[in-house]
This record gives sequence, C-alpha cells and structure tokens, in this order.
Amino acid sequence: MNKTIQNKLEYYPFIALIALLKALPYSFSKAMICGLFDLVGYRFGVRKDVARKQMQKVYPDWSDEQLNRTLREMYRLMALNVCETYLMDDVTLNARSTISGMEYVDEALSLGNGAILATAHFGNWEAARILPLKNIPVSVITKRQRNRLFDSYTNAIRERNGVHTIDMRKGLRDILHDLKQNWVVAILADQNAHSSGLVLDFLGFPASHWKGVAKLSLRYKIPIFAGFVVRQPDDTLQFEFRPMLYWPELQDKEENYSKVIMEINRITEEFIHQYPEQWFWVHKRWKYATDMFS
Repeated sequence: MNKTIQNKLEYYPFIALIALLKALPYSFSKAMICGLFDLVGYRFGVRKDVARKQMQKVYPDWSDEQLNRTLREMYRLMALNVCETYLMDDVTLNARSTISGMEYVDEALSLGNGAILATAHFGNWEAARILPLKNIPVSVITKRQRNRLFDSYTNAIRERNGVHTIDMRKGLRDILHDLKQNWVVAILADQNAHSSGLVLDFLGFPASHWKGVAKLSLRYKIPIFAGFVVRQPDDTLQFEFRPMLYWPELQDKEENYSKVIMEINRITEEFIHQYPEQWFWVHKRWKYATDMFS
C-alpha cells in the first residue's frame, strides 16, 4: 500500500475518534479509554509480556500478585496520559499540575547558559507542554514518528503554549540556539541507544545509553537538573525537580560521560523504585546490551 494512503487511513479515523471523545463529557471519555487500555493492554496483553519480564528481572522477589497489580496500574496510567495529552485542555492541565523544586530550575538558569532537563518515560512526561505557563521556557527533543500526520498533530499539541520541538536526529543547532537563549532543553535520558550507545548499569542490568546529555553538558558547560512528572494519588500531576548537576571542571571526554549518566541514572532509579507503576516498562530498555528474555 502507498505510504501516503496508509498514513491517511490511520490518521483520519483517529482524528474523528478524538473529536467524538472531546464532544463527550471528559469523565465518560476517560472511563472509555481506561477500559480500553485495561482490555487491550492488560487483559489481551499488548506488550504485557515485555513489561512483565523486565519487571520480574528488576524485582525478582515480587509475587505474581504484586507484578499483576503494578502492570494493571501501569496500563491505567498510560490511559490517563493519553487523555491528558489529546483530550484535556491546557488550562485544566495547568491547574491540575504543581511544581516542587522550582529553586533548582532557577539556580541552573541563573548561570546564563541554559539548562538540560534530564527526564524519562515516567509519569506523564508529555505534560511538559504546560511548563511555559509556569514560566519555564522549554524545548523538547522528540523522535519523529513513522506516520508524519500523527507526528505533526502531536507536535502541534506540544507547541501550542510556546514549547519548541527539536528533532533528535538533526537538532544540535536548534538545541544550542535555545540554550543560548537561556532555555531549558528537556531530553528523555532513558532511551535505548542501541549498538552506538554507552553501556552502563540501569536498574541492575547493562543498558545502552545515549551520550548526548553528558556530551552537551561537558562540551558547552551546561548545567543539568533531573525532573519527573509524578502522578499523585488523586491523579493530579507534580513536576519534581532535583538539585543541579554541574561539573565545569570535567573535560569533554568519553570517560567522563559515564559519571554524568550514572548520576542521572541514580536519580531516575530512585523515582522508578518509589513509583514502579509510573515507568514505561513496555519499552525494551535493555535491548542490544542485555538479554532480558532468556
């Protein structure tokens, strides 16, 4: 099938469905999407085996009951992320979001070189679209989706409050431009870098890491602060930022990248261990570095 036709056949029914769900009461649409994720994701098992196997490796002492409870909650939270991304307006999302650790953002930006927000597929990371409404100028590094229509639609949602989206494959010039403007550049630091990455421990197993966060920080003397969007028990969101990481004395050498990345990993792991249901376990994080399925 022609790729353009395939993209349209995927995209336009999705847009029609979103329009329908927006026309319904939010509580009803949310219940429908949560039910769908529970049925297709948890019960029918879309990528459930991947998530369960990786979770078992990281938490070998967990009972089946605890694994299943965490997996089911993970799918529910994924559904809520979809609702907040595609159905919830920005004013409402902003009102339902708070910030802890704003002083760390201010400290990093006070140096005048911009800052890197090292985050992860955790909580509702897409909620970063409302950070400009909280006076944090932010760019986000994104990976282009196969369907360009979906890609443009999702990026328009991300950008409507002033967020800049930067394609991870060719974005260095735009990243440096925004850093010079003293912006925050958000990077998902838990992505699999495949065979070209730096292999380091993550949650107890070797994983391939992108070097970009460390390289940017050390080469251009950019401070880093880690931050995650943590879903609260009442399903509101809290941006939790941690103290600045900054090593201006370290040279831009590969042996120093490990120090930067492992410190980011340490903080990321703290959040995952505290809220394991909020991490994106369906992603094959350890592929190319560890056989998690042997």
